[in-house]
Amino acid sequence: MSVEEGKKFDLDLLIKQIGPFGKFQLINYLLICLPIALTAMYTLTFVFTAGDLDYRCRIPSCDTEEPELKPDFLSFTTPMDGDRFSMCEKFHHTPNATIEDQCQADLFDRSRLENCEEFVYQNDETTILSEWNLGCSEEWKLSLVGTINNVGQFVCLPLTGYFSDRFGRRTAFILGNFFAATMGIIRSFSPNYVMFIVFEFLEPALSAGVYSAGFILGMELVGPERRVLGAFFINVFYALGEALLGLLAMLTRDWRLLMWVAYAPTFIFLIYRWLIPESARWLLNMNRPKEAAKIIDKAAKMNKSDLTPEAQKMLLQALKDSDVENEKEAEAEVKEYRLMSALRSRTLLLRILNCSFCWIAVCFVFYGMSMNSVTVAGDKYINFIMTCLIEIPGAALCCLLMDRIGRRPILCISLILSGLACIGFIFLSGAPEWTNLTVFLFGKLNISMSFIAIYVYTAELFPTELRHTLLAACSMFGRLGSIVAPFTPLLGKYVESLPMILFATMAISSGILIMFAPETLNKTLPDTLQEAEDIGK
Repeated sequence: MSVEEGKKFDLDLLIKQIGPFGKFQLINYLLICLPIALTAMYTLTFVFTAGDLDYRCRIPSCDTEEPELKPDFLSFTTPMDGDRFSMCEKFHHTPNATIEDQCQADLFDRSRLENCEEFVYQNDETTILSEWNLGCSEEWKLSLVGTINNVGQFVCLPLTGYFSDRFGRRTAFILGNFFAATMGIIRSFSPNYVMFIVFEFLEPALSAGVYSAGFILGMELVGPERRVLGAFFINVFYALGEALLGLLAMLTRDWRLLMWVAYAPTFIFLIYRWLIPESARWLLNMNRPKEAAKIIDKAAKMNKSDLTPEAQKMLLQALKDSDVENEKEAEAEVKEYRLMSALRSRTLLLRILNCSFCWIAVCFVFYGMSMNSVTVAGDKYINFIMTCLIEIPGAALCCLLMDRIGRRPILCISLILSGLACIGFIFLSGAPEWTNLTVFLFGKLNISMSFIAIYVYTAELFPTELRHTLLAACSMFGRLGSIVAPFTPLLGKYVESLPMILFATMAISSGILIMFAPETLNKTLPDTLQEAEDIGK
């Protein structure tokens, strides 16, 4: 958009006129938040669909048709593995045809071990582990589910960013919800592990951009002083969605039923095509001022705003423009897609690299702590729900502090505190359960603050024409962290403190590096590459 056109339709001036966060913006944020709450469930369903269960070897000579998980005969049929009975080995059994009862201690040879061929699982919960016998030598397949999910997100995010910047935030948002529901329901009918893992990839590969599209869709219609408030709304609903997943998993305790309940409601969001508006800032950047003016006019009426004569004239002029003229103008203006220009800018390239590393650290620690919450002592469902709900006070604290001390300091402080909490958790391994859980929750609260801050900060650093593309690119690199995160509970089985050591290292190092990027507090959203480069100068 040329300078002359910008003077004709000054969107930042109009947003100030209609109010930075009035009734119009509030309603739209609430509508955007509902599907984002469900999206939160989809990013972590694998914690329960591919969750670990207690199991043991089936002992044919001892087990009945309805076997118990911890019968008395384990003391002479199964070796010890640390402080518990082995889940994968049993003592060799030598049958004696002269006696009827084959389940006797003297018939088991404690000097000979055998690998299990059949298993007995806890009967109060069903996951793909018990359905397809993925224990022992195939236990890595459970961790692979979470990794494949995040690989799908890695693929989707840059594509969604490109699609959103070219065809609209609302279009990307609605299509993402549709694909999530469709792929999720199909996956729930998987007859085997291979089909399950294929759709575990396809679902996020087609829908993982819902959060970022919704985030930008809402943020581009509020004033600079209310962007953090908008981020707070979104992250509260995101945390509630995660906690709802834990509650549904607790109530259903069956992976197929959990998926049906979680995914089916998402189809209703197809009606959003008629409920929420497109981003006015995106429309203006696409040289469609008449459509943008209609949205601003509707917002002004709903917010009951008194526009100045200058603003009224600006709106009236844009609303009088004919569609034909706009189409001709759009055809005459050949818009260069300027991603390569951003990468050639040393200033922007360094910011992209710094933000990308911070994203990797935040995603690795955030999702890693969510997944490891089910291994902390205590009820795994309650621990998971509490770990999710702690994000709400984290969001509130972040909202209060980001507008006072800035985005960059909050990122630095919260990342370092999260890393220190992880270190503290290691040294409290022998402490009471409530102490461990408190330190763990403190670390999750701080990394939740980092997650909110990095979204707001990244979106404010880059220009409108590339905002979703570059936000998605940084978020895509962040998925490298979440791709590795599902394997941390497995690492913890070999070296108990290793996951927390890795979380602390990444969090503290990224917290230090982010201080080399500029501050964006109360800055107008940049629309061009030059405006983005000028931030911090």
